[in-house]
Amino acid sequence: MARIQALSHARLSNYRSFFGVTDDVQALALYQWNDELSACLFRTISLVEVVLRNQFHQAFSQRYGVVGGRGSKDWYEHVALSAIAKNKIKDITHYKQGQQLVPRNPAPSPDDVVSGLTFGFWPRLLDLEKDNLHKNIDWGPLLLDVLPGHRQQQATHWAKQKHRDAFFARLDLCNALRNRVAHHEPIWKLGPLMNEGRARPNKPLTVAAPAPSTSDQALARLRLLYDRVIELLAWLSPDLADQHTRCELHLRCLGLLQPDTLRAYRRALHPAELDLAALTNLRALRKALRYAARRQQPVLLKDGHRTLGHLTIVLP
Repeated sequence: MARIQALSHARLSNYRSFFGVTDDVQALALYQWNDELSACLFRTISLVEVVLRNQFHQAFSQRYGVVGGRGSKDWYEHVALSAIAKNKIKDITHYKQGQQLVPRNPAPSPDDVVSGLTFGFWPRLLDLEKDNLHKNIDWGPLLLDVLPGHRQQQATHWAKQKHRDAFFARLDLCNALRNRVAHHEPIWKLGPLMNEGRARPNKPLTVAAPAPSTSDQALARLRLLYDRVIELLAWLSPDLADQHTRCELHLRCLGLLQPDTLRAYRRALHPAELDLAALTNLRALRKALRYAARRQQPVLLKDGHRTLGHLTIVLP
């Protein structure tokens, strides 16, 4: 009850109305599900963000810049960034002294500058058209370096605006999802799904699917969004994506996106703790897992005082 009061009856009302639960205890359980799923998504998107900025940084450093070493140069000082983008760079390279901007001394390294830029900087970088010598940015080969795992490996593909717009849309989707989590918004509360592209004059975006109106639709949409995040990671780094899809975080996220897991949370069942150190044999382990599966109860897997992870078990 203390937690319900702390979160407020009003905050839990969205869960009661959308998921059709009857009381705040069940709504709180779904709030916990949303919280755990959001944490998984945030960690995955944070990984994508780091890889994304490194890929862009390396690709531009091979073509522009003077200060810095191989693969890490001050390219951002040699291309015609927008005023907004330039200000984001200056927020890192300068500090305010009264009304004046003063360069930091020592100057931040290119790696320090890039690591200080937010996710939203990178989609807008695709608006870049020219360098400081008024030469066109050759996006075709540049994006081949940024996206070594993409199925399209022809520079002519990425030279086309519509294909860069589709890439922009994928980055923008990940950034929007990241911001929802960061602002503690319900991750399942989603609007219409737009076709991947970018609104242009006389060419508005079209709706691919309406906003989810049931819990099953919300789960399906979240799984689609998560799959797109993982696909983006595979475009940026196939090896890292392969490692990620075999790690506990990925499996945990997939488990939380299962209808049976959501139903278990709806029944407000707390995770059953299963301590491997206390089990005497394999038969006892099987019995405990079957019991949890019959109740559709999530399992907190432990080894003594160490938490190993969470399981969702479904009987065939």
